Amino acid sequence: MTLTSAARPLGARSATARTAGSLTLGLALASALTAVAGSPAAADTTGGYEMCPTVYYYVVPEGSPGLEAIADLILDDPERADEIYGYNEGRSQSDGTALGEDRAVQPGWRLVVPFDSGGEGVYEGRDPLCVVAVDQANAQGIAPPSPPPAPPAYTPPPENEPSASPSEDADASAGPSDRPKIDPRILIVGAVVLILLTLLTLFWQPVFKAIAWPFKKIAALPWRKPRKPRSARIAAAMRRRRAATESVISDPDAVHRAGGAHTDLLSAPAEIPARPVAILTTLDETTAIVPVGATPPASSWRVVGTTTWRYARGSTAPGPFNFATATHTVVRPMTAGVLACLGTLEDERTLVHVDLTRMRGLLAVGGDQRVASDTVRVIADALHSQGLTVRVLPSGRPLHSLIPETMPDLSAPDPIGGIEHSRERPLVVVVPRPLGTADEHVIGNIPPNTLVVAMGEAEVARWQWKADEDGSVDTGALGLRVVLRLPEHRS
Repeated sequence: MTLTSAARPLGARSATARTAGSLTLGLALASALTAVAGSPAAADTTGGYEMCPTVYYYVVPEGSPGLEAIADLILDDPERADEIYGYNEGRSQSDGTALGEDRAVQPGWRLVVPFDSGGEGVYEGRDPLCVVAVDQANAQGIAPPSPPPAPPAYTPPPENEPSASPSEDADASAGPSDRPKIDPRILIVGAVVLILLTLLTLFWQPVFKAIAWPFKKIAALPWRKPRKPRSARIAAAMRRRRAATESVISDPDAVHRAGGAHTDLLSAPAEIPARPVAILTTLDETTAIVPVGATPPASSWRVVGTTTWRYARGSTAPGPFNFATATHTVVRPMTAGVLACLGTLEDERTLVHVDLTRMRGLLAVGGDQRVASDTVRVIADALHSQGLTVRVLPSGRPLHSLIPETMPDLSAPDPIGGIEHSRERPLVVVVPRPLGTADEHVIGNIPPNTLVVAMGEAEVARWQWKADEDGSVDTGALGLRVVLRLPEHRS
């Protein structure tokens, strides 16, 4: 018997070698099968090794642990032991035994292994088991049996496949390709940029406002400006309030213009009657602040905002409206209101007249006590000038001494709209001191026809205002910030 074989090193595991081995195996196997199919029963017993295919086989050394260790040694993957088992299951070795279900291997066995095997003990040559079968047949003078099927060639993963030849690349480039010619990431970035530009074009004003908002807030922080001494702050507040007082005194007709506009809004017919919150007057125009949803009357008022109406330029407040037809005339009577001129807006030229016609319950002014006390005095003087009965709580007396105990009013009036207008004038109680804990039960049970103006803060207040050290008053729900005028001197 002549058997030529060569050991295969571990570094020989390449795609080219595997491909060449597969082609050699196929040609050898085809030649062997053709020779067997064409030979008679009494074949030549002197040769026959050509029928044995060229394979890779592993000679099991002494002390081999098993198929998993062999697969790990020659294939770097113990899970491929099943492949080695499938190639050698039931095939008789030189000692007459075969690999069974127990997968026990014996020293000296020659195990057919995949074509990508390599390392010490791996050889390339004729199938050793086939050679043994041919030798036995030649010794007995019979035709050698058909060789067992050779193991299939190992198919490498896609990343290990050899690159195509230049001619194949040219043919592939000539035909249609499924791969896009443009990188999808470039398309995604372009789509995002297009969407951003579209949004910026449609909403550039709010976008730029949103961008500038944090910078404006940072610039307006108080720590960015040195805080003046308290005496300087009080002096600056007094200058502002004196300027507001001079503006009120220099325009004595403002009270009549505000009253005429207030009467016009209360008397004019409308689908939803307007209930003025405040009347703003200057020498040139008159503006009304009304609740949301009111309907403008059919007069010279024009809408300039959601809650802001203004007389047309050059118009003055008219008198009562006369609605005449061919058969009768309806005259709507004048409706008296209660307006309190508090001061001016920040521009120091627009006078603010707050409407207290429907105000009932508690009007509380918190914040700086000096400015809050002056606010209570200004409101009390304005209500007294309108002819309302004003009672001032003396120092040291409790609040319930002026307000009788009543059942709580469960139908509290709306802070803006107030109650329905009636000709009955309310009782005004002025509390020129901060509210205390002893006043809480009285504040919650104010009689329906009573208006309490007090200093401090209270959760049950209809209007909660806040006085600042700079001489201004934030009117809360009314949405106005007023530079408070100085109280009138009392004899």
